[in-house]
Amino acid sequence: MNSSASYYELIISGNSIVRFFDHSSIYFGDYHHVRLVATCEFELSGCQKAIPANHANEETLLGPAVYTRTLERMAVPSASVEEAKRALIEDFRKNTFPYLSSPDFPLKMAFKNAPDKNSVNRKYQASL
Repeated sequence: MNSSASYYELIISGNSIVRFFDHSSIYFGDYHHVRLVATCEFELSGCQKAIPANHANEETLLGPAVYTRTLERMAVPSASVEEAKRALIEDFRKNTFPYLSSPDFPLKMAFKNAPDKNSVNRKYQASL
């Protein structure tokens, strides 16, 4: 089932919701590849970034930080697909949800994923 509508939602706070999108498919006979993609947008209120080059004096608010995680289970018989989806969501609720609920998580995630100004992005890494 590939759908753009959310399959399930978990509310973190008044304005943050984890949405699960179902991208499951049949991959062989009666067996399914159960795949849920969890996404959540966090507003980064009070954060600003400087714009480089000739606009050095201007500042702008950062856009929302987006958390994405893929939850998967392979070789699930047709009769167990819904049960596998519920189990994946329940595992997410137990293990990941407490981290997402932390008030400082969005800011930590945004800074951890920000490109490092000292790193060099190369298509092919040099080997020694």
